Parts: sequence; structure tokens; C-alpha cells
Amino acid sequence: MKLTKYQYFWLLLSMEITTLLLTPSITFKEAKQGAPVAMLFAGAASMLVAYIAIKLSLLYPEETFVEYVPKIIGKWLGKTIIFAYLLLWIFTAGIILRQYADFVHSALFMATPFWLVVLFMAFVMVYAVYGGLHIVGRCSEVIGPLIIFNITLFKILTIVNYRPERILPLLPIEGIMPVLKGSTLAASYLSESFMIVMLVAFLTDKKKALSSGLWGVGIAAVILITGVIDVLLIMDNTVPAKLLYPIYYITQYISIMGFIQNLDILLVVGTIFSFFIKLCLYMFMTSYGAAQLFHIRKWQSLIWIVGILIIAVALFPRSVDESQINYPQFWRNIVFPIFLFGIPLLLWMIGSTRNRMKRSDQLEDPKS
Repeated sequence: MKLTKYQYFWLLLSMEITTLLLTPSITFKEAKQGAPVAMLFAGAASMLVAYIAIKLSLLYPEETFVEYVPKIIGKWLGKTIIFAYLLLWIFTAGIILRQYADFVHSALFMATPFWLVVLFMAFVMVYAVYGGLHIVGRCSEVIGPLIIFNITLFKILTIVNYRPERILPLLPIEGIMPVLKGSTLAASYLSESFMIVMLVAFLTDKKKALSSGLWGVGIAAVILITGVIDVLLIMDNTVPAKLLYPIYYITQYISIMGFIQNLDILLVVGTIFSFFIKLCLYMFMTSYGAAQLFHIRKWQSLIWIVGILIIAVALFPRSVDESQINYPQFWRNIVFPIFLFGIPLLLWMIGSTRNRMKRSDQLEDPKS
């Protein structure tokens, strides 16, 4: 399985687009008028996380996260941390599948049994991932440009509804603190680019890992910022906080000469594609990582087990509040500072120090 730099770029960009659907409501609730600035901070934070993840992976460019962590901090502690990440990835994939189903069920299939929406996506994920990471990469090369085209089209068609005066002031009267607080959820979601640690090993051109990765995350951040500006210019800063999916609702404002209307279906399709890429990546990381951790030769044999666990997690929440409100709080308060930023930063620092010491010893003792 190999990934080209373009597939790697489109994988990161495509899967990050789900943030545009899931985070603006809470961001407007906390940052109010400062939501665009909050998204700017979120984009900067996510690029920092991506940078750390890439630099960490490039210490051992031919190995995945599961393989090199024990080399950095020791066998038993390393395997314990890896096991914790595997559990986190299964749980996260399940909640993302639930978030996908919540949105699609409410937007398109209200008369369809909820569990059927979940199962259909799960089977599509299994089918794609079973073929390998390169298959998902090829899908992203098709899906990514389609998503960008959809977003561009919507921006053009919503311009007529802009109220430019709503962009000012840039900060709420409460100052910068609500803006910083409002940026944390979007930053934590964009920082799912941490999955880079399981992708760099498959890149054909490791030299492009940093540039392609940062471009993918950076462009996704720009799309998120401009999307929030669109919402602000059309709805002002109070209405979006009361809506679960503000981006979805502004597409319903589109009406060109009373003829071009009801284009929200295009947004739904683009969102489904983005969720598909993200879920496939989580399923691959968990299946492949578990196979490496437990020394199972055929990693595909774990896909069905992982798939069943993901479905079980997706069906567990009793309401939309648990998947759309409670889980995001857990993600930004626990997962983001510890699993996406803290642990990778420590691993990078320790790994860099060990590598420098190793090179220094080799220079002092050329015979070794």
C-alpha cells in the first residue's frame, strides 16, 4: 500500500471538511461576533498539531505510529499508549458515524430506520478499507475536488445574501477570552490531522510529507474560516448559535431568480463524502494498528471486528445531545490537549533527543 503526495493531501483536506458542519454552532455560541477570529486561531492550532505529528513521523519515516512509539519510550509503556489510542480511535469512529447518521437522517431520510443509515455507511467503509489505504486515497482524489467544487458553488450563489456590515466589529464586547474559548472546539476537530502519524509511512515521497500535509490542513482551515464568515454575513451572530447545523441552513437561502433553489442536497452529498473519507481512515488506522500491535499477519481480518465495535458505539447514544454536545466537550477538554497535542509533543521531543544522542555516539565511535 502506497500513497502519493496528492492522495495524502486530498485525504487530509477531504476528511477535515466535516468540521465545517459540526463546529460553527458552538463557536458562535461562545465567541459570538468573534467567530471568524476564533476559527483563525483554530486553524493556527491545527497546523501546529499537524506539524508536530509530521515531524514525529519523520523521525521514523518507514514505520507507523504503532511501530515507533515503543522505540521512543520503551516496549511496555509504548504498547500501553498505543492500546489507549486504538480504543480512542474506535470510540471516535463510532461517534463520527453517529454524527453522520444524525445529520443525514434529519436532512434526507427521516422515514428511514436510523440503524439502517448507520449500517449502510458501515458496509461501504468496510468495502473500501478492505482494499487497502491506497483505495481510500484514490477515492479522495475524486471526492476532494468534488467537495471543493460544491463549496465554491455555494459561496458564489450565496453572495447575494451577504450583509457586509455584519462583519464588524471583529471581536465581541466581552473581549478576546470568549474568542479563545470558542476556538478550542474547531481546533480540536481540525487537529484530527494527527492521523498523519499512521499515513507518513505509506508515502512514496517522504520529502513532501510536511508541505503536502500542512497545505491540506491549511486549506481546510481557510475553508472553515470563510464558511463561518458566510454564516455571519447572512445570519448575523445570534441565530447560528441556536441552530445545530448553521452551514446547512444558509444553503436554503439560495434562490436565484426563483429558479435555482433547493441546492442543499449538494451540501448533504459533499458532507457524506467527507464523513466517508474520515471514517475510512479511522477504520484503517485501527485495523492496521491493532494488527501490528498484536502481530496479526493479515490486518484485513480485523476489519469486521473493528466495524462491529464502531457500529455498537454509533448506536449507543440515546439522543442527538450525547453525540453533538456531550462528545464534543469530551473531545476538546480531554482528547485534544492530551492525545492530539501533549503526548505527540512529548514523543517528538524524546525521539529527537534520542536520535541526536545516537548520532553523537556514532560520530564519537565510528567503528560502531
